[in-house]
Amino acid sequence: MRLVGINSREIQYDDAFSIFLARQSLGNIIQGTAADTMPPLYYFLLHFWLGLSSELAVLRLLSVGLSLIGWVIAVDLCRRMFGVRAALVASLLLAFSPLQIYHSQDLRMYALLMVGQMAYYWFFYRIFEEKNSRKLLWIGLIISGIIALYSHALAGFGLIWGNIYLLGKKRWNDHTQLIKAQLWIGLVYLPWAFFLPGQIAKVQRAFWTPRPGIVEILQSVILFHANLPLKGILLPIVAVVSAQLFFVILWELWKDRNNHSFIDLVGLLVIGFPLTLFILSYLMQPVFVTRVFILSNVIYCLAASRFIILKWKRGIGAFLLGGYLLTALISLPSFYTFNEFPRSPFRQAVYYLNLPQNSSLFVLHDNKLSYFPMRYYDEEREAAFLADEPGSPNDTLAMATQHAMGIYPVKDFSKAIEGKDSFFFVVFKKAIEEFEQTGQQHPVLEALSKNYLQTNLTLIGDLEIIQFREKP
Repeated sequence: MRLVGINSREIQYDDAFSIFLARQSLGNIIQGTAADTMPPLYYFLLHFWLGLSSELAVLRLLSVGLSLIGWVIAVDLCRRMFGVRAALVASLLLAFSPLQIYHSQDLRMYALLMVGQMAYYWFFYRIFEEKNSRKLLWIGLIISGIIALYSHALAGFGLIWGNIYLLGKKRWNDHTQLIKAQLWIGLVYLPWAFFLPGQIAKVQRAFWTPRPGIVEILQSVILFHANLPLKGILLPIVAVVSAQLFFVILWELWKDRNNHSFIDLVGLLVIGFPLTLFILSYLMQPVFVTRVFILSNVIYCLAASRFIILKWKRGIGAFLLGGYLLTALISLPSFYTFNEFPRSPFRQAVYYLNLPQNSSLFVLHDNKLSYFPMRYYDEEREAAFLADEPGSPNDTLAMATQHAMGIYPVKDFSKAIEGKDSFFFVVFKKAIEEFEQTGQQHPVLEALSKNYLQTNLTLIGDLEIIQFREKP
């Protein structure tokens, strides 16, 4: 499932950003990530992985491999907690999980984050529930925590639930031992912690996520079972089934709280982690994003596998398994074939621009979201992109990151096209429509239309490629 469409599925801006940053020296990667919002570990791994090939399918194999490592860790944890039969079901659920499949092909850090956090709780279970205090397990717990923290700026919020679990059980000595291990994790993370205030400031200054409400909660519930977006009648079907599955599992977790010693931590990871990010989103810039609590999705699948086995004879198990597979299989085809913003048909657009009659013309991009993916496919093309409005939610490409990658926007489109007899302007249809909904015209497109003659308009998916030339 993780290999389907691995080469044909389109990339987006974030994927191209990862590639261009990972190509730089390790020092430049540190410089670029310090000015961004994420730690550098994933970019380090991708940097060395690029030594194998720069082909898209090969690059995605890194995340596929990480996802499979996390899958193995999760299944073994399920075996230890709930038995072999539950582990077999968990392996099936995780294999078909749209969220896990999505991030197994994403050129971002979320598969690595999942590995670090899942390994942390695997070692936690071995040490504190199986009462195995071998030194290697403690080392594994510390290394896993370090991997998680160096993978994502918010990873620490996924590691605190072991502490809360032990405190809730009044296991004071165990908690003291865990704190000692976490001090080692913190000590290794300390060099990066120096950059953390600046990264938090950037999140506060320019981050696109809206404050979560009912819609965002429902979206997260759906994403635990299916991929979005979905069109037509598929969306309400998936939404209803997903909500039913989610509430059944929450109810079973509540009823099961006294039957299994570890079920409290399972519940904390499934509900407490996302709930904390939800609350934080009202105290600071919103951070309630489903991919951030990808760990919760994995643990949710493990909990579902337990209740599928325990409640099979009563029909609840069959409903959970059938409903989960139904929502996944309904949504996966759209996942593999999706080619709209932000994963527009960039490869097809590059092919069009490289036709003999077009190949010599300059290309001006409305923003970085089309420029970066199309640059990945054709780095030789003379092209530029317009800078984001300073301080806007889209203003995410920090100056230090630009220096690290050697990629810079243009602030004045007139200077970029100065002396060009003819050129292309690439803009998302979505961007034009957003201005039209406010009763305005796209400002750059309006200015170009006044000063240049439009000679051609080509639609490729939701990309508009407009050719202009100087007026006679």
